Amino acid sequence: MRRPATLLALAPLLLAAMSCGSPTRLELPPAQDVEVRIALFNIRELSATKIAEVDAAGAGMNPQLRAAAEIIKEIRPDILVLNEVDHDYDALGQPLTAAARAFAAAYLATGNDPIDYLYAYAEPNNTGMLSGVDLNGDGLVADAERQGSREHGDDSFGFGVYPGQYSMAVLSAHPLISGESRTFQTLLWSDQPGNHLPEGFYSEDALAVLRLSSKSHQDVPLAVDGHRLRLFLSHPTPPVFDGEEDRNGRRNFDEIMLWRQYIDGEPGLVDDLGGTGGYQAGVPFVIVGDLNAAEGDPAVYDEVSAIDQLLRHTALQDPAEWLVSDGAPADQSRATTEFGGRGRRIDYVLPSRGIEILDGGVYWPAVDADPDGNARALLASDHRLVWLDLLLPVSQQPD
Repeated sequence: MRRPATLLALAPLLLAAMSCGSPTRLELPPAQDVEVRIALFNIRELSATKIAEVDAAGAGMNPQLRAAAEIIKEIRPDILVLNEVDHDYDALGQPLTAAARAFAAAYLATGNDPIDYLYAYAEPNNTGMLSGVDLNGDGLVADAERQGSREHGDDSFGFGVYPGQYSMAVLSAHPLISGESRTFQTLLWSDQPGNHLPEGFYSEDALAVLRLSSKSHQDVPLAVDGHRLRLFLSHPTPPVFDGEEDRNGRRNFDEIMLWRQYIDGEPGLVDDLGGTGGYQAGVPFVIVGDLNAAEGDPAVYDEVSAIDQLLRHTALQDPAEWLVSDGAPADQSRATTEFGGRGRRIDYVLPSRGIEILDGGVYWPAVDADPDGNARALLASDHRLVWLDLLLPVSQQPD
C-alpha cells in the first residue's frame, strides 16, 4: 500500500517557504545575555494528509491542526520542536522538512497573529523503516506489501505503519550552525555501552540490525543572536506494547540513557558519521522531546527509573516548578498528557546548568476558567504544548 504524495499539491507554497533558511556559521561573539522561548509540541499524528487540507488560498482547514496552530500562535515560541510530524518520503524531490514547512506555511503563517519561521530542521528517522528481519518474534518478516499494517510497524526500526510516520522536526526563528550537528539514528542497540537488551528475546539476525533509537537522537546547533545553543532531540518508544521481556520498557530506558551517556562524555558512542565519544562542545544545551517516561514509573534498571536518569543529573535543571497547569488532572498538576484518566508528565524541555529559567508553562487551561482554551487543547492533541523562557548568558558561551 502506497500513500499519496500529499505535499506535492502544496509545491508553490513550499517553494516560497523554502526560499530562505539556509544554515549559518557563527562568527561574532555575543555582546549580552539573550532571552529565547523554546517549546515542544507533540501534535497527534501531524500527517502530510492533514496538513494538505487547505482552502483555495492555501490556508489550513484541518480542525485539529487549526487548534494546534492557535495554541502555538498564543505562546509564540522562537524555537518550536514538533513530535509526530511526517517525513513525507512520497513527496518526491522535497526535503524531509517539507511537512513541517507546509504546516508552518498553511497553519502558522496565515490567519490572525501569524508566525513566520524562517528555518526548519529535520533528519531521517527510523519510524516505519523496515528492518528486513522479524523483530517482534511473530514468525513474520514484514515487507513493503504490509505497509499500513501493525505488522509493518512491528518489524520496522521504529514503529510506524509507513516510512516517516511519527518523525521529528524543528521550526525556528534562529538559524542552524552548519557542520556541527550529530545524529545517532543508526547506532545499534547492541553497540550501546551498558545496554539493557532483553536476554534471549531477539534473534541473532535481529540483534545484528536493531537500532537503539526508535526515531533518532539528534544534537542540533543553533545561533541565537550570536549565542550558541544546542538542542538534544529524541522521542523514545513508549514502554508498553510488549510482554514480560519488557523490550519496549528497556529500549525506552536505554534511549534516555543515551543522553545521560552523551552528557557524561561516554567514549563508546558512535554517531552516524563515525564520530566517537560524547558531548565535548561545552555549549549550553536543552534536551527536548516526548520522552514517554514519567516520575514514579515502576520500571527500574541500575537502581534508577528511566526519566530520573535526567531529572537527577547534575548537569541538568528540572523546570518542574514552572510547569503547573490549572487544567491538568488533580493527581498530577505538572502533567503534559492524560491516559485513562491519569495525568502523566512525559514531555520535557530540560536546560543545562548555567542557563537561567525565566518562565515557563504547560498549555492546559482549566475547563471552568477558560472553557474555549481547554477545548482547544483537547482538540489539538493528546499532549500539551510545553514551553520555557531561557536566558542564555554570555559567560556560558565558549571563545
